[in-house]
Amino acid sequence: RYSWKYGIKKCQYFSLLSSSPIELNIKMKKLIDSRQYKQALDLFDRQLQMSTNVTFTLALKACSQLNDHQWGVRIHEQLSLKSLKDPFLQTSLIHFYSK
Repeated sequence: RYSWKYGIKKCQYFSLLSSSPIELNIKMKKLIDSRQYKQALDLFDRQLQMSTNVTFTLALKACSQLNDHQWGVRIHEQLSLKSLKDPFLQTSLIHFYSK
């Protein structure tokens, strides 16, 4: 079954991968907004090479909602030094580690 309430299929995996970082971020945001945190993280893992600071922020939010410390630490370890200077990512990391 599919639900188009949030503009995407409510299924465990998307049938097509995102073609751009913006599309990836939109899909992850929609999944998170519909409380499909695990699916958002699965999508993040499958398209890591396309991730931006926004994508990492969304992934950390999903980890916070799932209380998945191990997955969040793994995401943190993948951040570059440049990314760690991003104030939005810093805030996401603080929120993640404070839970």
